[in-house]
Amino acid sequence: MKPPRLATCDQALPTGLAASGAPEWVHLMPAGRVVARDGRSFELVDPAAVILDFEARAVDLPIDYEHRMDNPDARLKGPVPAAGWIKALAHDETGIWGRVEWTATARDMIARKEYRYLSPAFTFNKARPVLRLWGAGLVHHPALHLKALAQEETAVTPDPEKRPARAPKPVPGAGDCRARPAQSSADWAGLIAHLLQVLHLPEDATEDGALDALERLLTQQGLASQRPDPARFVPIEAVRELMDDRNARLATMRESEAQARVSEALRVGRITPAMRDWATALCMSDPASFDAFVSRSPGRFAHLHQRATFPALPSGTAPAATSEAAQAVCAQLGLTPERLSRA
Repeated sequence: MKPPRLATCDQALPTGLAASGAPEWVHLMPAGRVVARDGRSFELVDPAAVILDFEARAVDLPIDYEHRMDNPDARLKGPVPAAGWIKALAHDETGIWGRVEWTATARDMIARKEYRYLSPAFTFNKARPVLRLWGAGLVHHPALHLKALAQEETAVTPDPEKRPARAPKPVPGAGDCRARPAQSSADWAGLIAHLLQVLHLPEDATEDGALDALERLLTQQGLASQRPDPARFVPIEAVRELMDDRNARLATMRESEAQARVSEALRVGRITPAMRDWATALCMSDPASFDAFVSRSPGRFAHLHQRATFPALPSGTAPAATSEAAQAVCAQLGLTPERLSRA
């Protein structure tokens, strides 16, 4: 596929400009099919796409004299002054129009009819739809040549198919999805028109509107393709509820087990009753530490949980409390030695 090529065509400037000097809005490209003086034809398929491309580049388009900016020899000889700058583009049923900020020199020359024709420069591909406007030139003898000045020449014009292609300029902000990349191949205008049709958008929809609609469509399709299979996936809420229930059951089981182990340690005298709450918390949080503590604690507190028993005396016998100490106790308590012996 051959890259886009540069062409120029002509438009007559409006007459009767003596008062204003030069028109603010100029007709740059007629709508539909354009037939050049040499017989070649071009077509403005989608003026909105050409305008969007201009807005994406965010650079004013130059208007020079005799297309010197496209002539390498002219650029080598010194500065190539501009006659004006295209600040904005618009389109209607007649084609594309440009709002021009003229220089004082160009305004005076147009008012004096020293220049009467405006020749816009544009790129096109093999199918010959207009892809991009590059600027324009004030000319005397308009014609159309590929990558040449917009005037008639006595020399034979080389075959346009053998002329070197003009490389498209890069679009500023190429990393931004809203910026249009430089045209490098076919029919961007047709692609935009087809995209608007697929997205069911009006023909005058903006580029931002088309991109927003496309992003919404892709998001919806992505969500639909990513919808989980209920036979293979469980909602996160159900999993969270199941885990909470499991953790609650495990906590209850740990507490019951800890209380049983603490009760056993208390029964054998490894801990005191006052240590129950502490021992239960330790057993639940760190069972190994609880086991180590219990293993190191002798059963020194076992007697506190045992019933005191005394050996029974033989029936019919009662030891006599004959000691002086026993007698003193009996005297103080008001007991007889026999009663003291049975106590």
